[in-house]
Amino acid sequence: MSSDQHSRQPFFLHTDKKTEKEIIQNRNYYLLIGYCLLLILIGLSSESFNTLLGGMLRILTSPSNLLTDYIALGSFGSAFVNSGLLTLFSVLIAKKEKIPINGAMIAALFTVSGCSFFGKNMYNSIPIIIGGICYAKIVKKPFSQFIVVSLFGSALSPIISFFTFGLSIPLMFSLPLGCIIGIFIGLILPPLASHVLTFHQGFSLYNVGFTSGLIAMMFTGVLRMFGVSIEGKNVVSDDYHNQLLFFMLFLFFMLFIVGCIINHFSFKGIKEISRTSGKLITDFTFISGIGATMMNMAFMGLLLIGYTQFSHCTLNGPIVGAILSAVGFSAFGNHPLNSLPLLISVFFTAQLSSVFAVDQTTVALAGIFATGLAPIAGYYGFHYGLAAGFLHMSLVTNVSYLHGGLNLYNNGFSTGFVAAVMVPLLDNILQIRKVKQHARKRKS
Repeated sequence: MSSDQHSRQPFFLHTDKKTEKEIIQNRNYYLLIGYCLLLILIGLSSESFNTLLGGMLRILTSPSNLLTDYIALGSFGSAFVNSGLLTLFSVLIAKKEKIPINGAMIAALFTVSGCSFFGKNMYNSIPIIIGGICYAKIVKKPFSQFIVVSLFGSALSPIISFFTFGLSIPLMFSLPLGCIIGIFIGLILPPLASHVLTFHQGFSLYNVGFTSGLIAMMFTGVLRMFGVSIEGKNVVSDDYHNQLLFFMLFLFFMLFIVGCIINHFSFKGIKEISRTSGKLITDFTFISGIGATMMNMAFMGLLLIGYTQFSHCTLNGPIVGAILSAVGFSAFGNHPLNSLPLLISVFFTAQLSSVFAVDQTTVALAGIFATGLAPIAGYYGFHYGLAAGFLHMSLVTNVSYLHGGLNLYNNGFSTGFVAAVMVPLLDNILQIRKVKQHARKRKS
């Protein structure tokens, strides 16, 4: 063969060879997709197709303001299918945008999954995401920069459902009205969320929850000004405690096993997670890797399940949703050491109160979501975490009137106020203490 023939031989480039980073990201996406399919499978296998269809229809056409347990409103199976479908939709959007699975994304996806048991559905969440896409086009930036805020922003989904199904307006008018309002909310959320972060200085993990509370408060105020009555609901189920408990224990057991395998059958990285304060922005996947993060999520899930059982709470859609949301934030700030003071504080505050019972759904939700203030305990100390839990329990049941249940992250709204009040005071107190200690040293 001549040299000229050699030069004409085809040269193959192996462009399909994936880097290690791409393989890891795909594995993380497959794990999330597997979780979504598990939810859908549980829903499909738990009841007949007609029951499932009827439940889904009731979920999609409900005003959905707090507290609307989709298990009670729809059915056990339809609540799981709703959560699985909406979470899967969110995962696929993130995959299309090629967003790496980090702590913030895990927190957002698990919050979507959890709140899909008591307020979010495919109809009332998608317009907010479309609004986020529109905002990205307006500011000429990739949507990947705003997707996390858009996913968290579906906390305001009940506004869309309320305008569509709660105002007794003909559907031909209310349907486009709800969608337009949802897109508008998606447009204003990103700039507001980035600004509000300075209000609580990162000591409330539920930053978008506080932002959503402000927006919902404005909408509620305008509606009430025109004589529209907006009252919170209390539709909860108490028929599926054992099934939900089994599901949660199975999920956290699988999280631990898979995390342990990814972490090479070691607890490496758990100590590093436990040493952090959890203040925003603390990404455990960056600090210790996805394996240790999943194990921390499992530990937090078991701690929260233990809390509900110790409180003799009956598991229902909102409580399961709250636990899943807090478990998601166990990749982004929560760990057992900085969360335990909040749980203890809410438990004993409810015990001492003459108004609350510790086994009430609202009290259980307050305890679980109070872990959004975990950075205060992690940064300032255990006893300040106890104080934060006390203040949260006293505030959370009062702020719900401000937004009429149109913000699913009612506890996130409350934690923002608690952090905004406590942090400047604690900084001032600790600064004065440091000055006095320094003066004593100089004197001696």
